[in-house]
Amino acid sequence: MISGEDAYPAVTPVPTADLVRVFGDLEELVVSLDRIMSRIGSGADPQILVDYLVDRSLFPRLARARGDLGDALAASLGEAEVERIAEGKYWFSSDG
Repeated sequence: MISGEDAYPAVTPVPTADLVRVFGDLEELVVSLDRIMSRIGSGADPQILVDYLVDRSLFPRLARARGDLGDALAASLGEAEVERIAEGKYWFSSDG
């Protein structure tokens, strides 16, 4: 197990085309969510968020980005470390 981010390799090779696609998807998501949440805060129907996520196929695009980055990290850090990183993140649960 790698301990702390300072122990990670300084560089993990990722194809430039993958980085460009992932950056573009994240740019769209961050800007759009900011605008949507602002509209919802001003009284718009929250359904606009669901409509955006569905209409722009965000789930499969983000899943692909996660897969591309996870594959690159697994090649550099090992699959077990990538799983450990993922397990330490917050996941929404309807259980409260």
